[in-house]
Amino acid sequence: MHKKKLMLLFVFTIFAAVLVGAFYMFFNFRKEKVITYKADDGVYPNPYMGFAPDCDSVELCQTSTLVYMNLKWRELEPEEGVYAWDDIEADNHLDEWRKEGKHLVLRFVCDYPKSEEHMDIPDWLYEKTKDGEFYTIEYGCGYCPDYNNKTFISEHEKVINEIGRHFSEDGFLAYVELGSLGHWGEWHTYYPAGIPKMPLTEIRSIYVGQYVNAFPYARLLMRRPFAEMPEDFGVFNDMTGAEEDTLEWLGWIENGGYYNATKEENGLRSAQDVWNIAPIGGEFTSSIPMSTMLGDDLDKTLSLLEDSHMTFIGPMVPECPRGDDGVLEAACDVLRTVGYRYRVSSFSMRNAVNNITEIGITMTNDGVAPVYFDLLPYIYIEDQNGTVLEKSLISMDLKKLCQDQEMQSTIRVSSDLLKEDGTKIYVGIEEQGKNEPSVYLNMQAQREGTKSLLWSKK
Repeated sequence: MHKKKLMLLFVFTIFAAVLVGAFYMFFNFRKEKVITYKADDGVYPNPYMGFAPDCDSVELCQTSTLVYMNLKWRELEPEEGVYAWDDIEADNHLDEWRKEGKHLVLRFVCDYPKSEEHMDIPDWLYEKTKDGEFYTIEYGCGYCPDYNNKTFISEHEKVINEIGRHFSEDGFLAYVELGSLGHWGEWHTYYPAGIPKMPLTEIRSIYVGQYVNAFPYARLLMRRPFAEMPEDFGVFNDMTGAEEDTLEWLGWIENGGYYNATKEENGLRSAQDVWNIAPIGGEFTSSIPMSTMLGDDLDKTLSLLEDSHMTFIGPMVPECPRGDDGVLEAACDVLRTVGYRYRVSSFSMRNAVNNITEIGITMTNDGVAPVYFDLLPYIYIEDQNGTVLEKSLISMDLKKLCQDQEMQSTIRVSSDLLKEDGTKIYVGIEEQGKNEPSVYLNMQAQREGTKSLLWSKK
């Protein structure tokens, strides 16, 4: 009897030991490794954001990923139906900027004040309409068409369609600021001087519709949140850096309301938090010296930029002369305060069943805005020689990852890929169609080109 009890005790002890070992192995097998990453304060040449210098400012454009072009009707269509694209392309170095992978910000202009008398519409169009006004005002000299003219509207549709056709093939054109109307294409005229007033909402809507039809592939922006502005339009501020003007502009976005140029009570509409779905652009004002906006007023400038949630600034941008470290650092502060700043904030690995490793990715946007074009995040598993063993898409829509928000995704890979010493996991972001990472992540991690290292097998 005593021996039988001892035997049962022995069997029970063995069974308990096996059970404990099994539980230990199971929980150790499922144990999750978690690594966190802090944001860095780097300034990187990422696509679709930052400064957008004028296309013909070659030196400034070398360091930007965006370039800006004012396209004047007179220069584009000197003869009716004849478009001077060869001259436009050459004068603005567009082929060079395409080859360098930059993207274009475009504004079509019909009235650009200068110091001398001139017209920015073609002579043939003037002969067809002749109901505008030549002017000499505090803005300068020029000719303001009557934007209500039916012939003008009809010819405008033709030229806008031609511009849309020309840039439709290669993804070069990213942003279109609706110009066409008003001085500098800013949708206002100096009507106290007898210049034709801006058209009412009904006519402005026709112009908006022409842009929508011509540029289905680009992101469109308006100077103000007009009543006719579609939901997916952004806005731009050409008085960036000027506190009073910018606060007024932000008030239009917040509240909508009265449009003084046409005396319409509801000429503007509220577009609160528009930056979550559409881009904010504009340029630094020329009414305040750049040295002031980036000097004594830098904190104010940065605060206005953050409140505006801007993605790009141009064509008026800092020139950053060599040797002037103060201006350079201030310009970097500006660039840290516009656009998106994506990072992996958390990375995890755990073993799952069937020889599978689950990789968890949490991404954060520390910037003031999301990206507005398709950027595709991937992980890359590489061997010790840098050969990509597997490339897996991270299931996230970065267009929806707004300021201070997080997104999470899980990727399942074969554990066999991670067994060899020297194996590494990187994260990278690709522009659609490029098939290689081209976006820097703003995270404190070792880099290989634009990729950031998440894990390595020692």
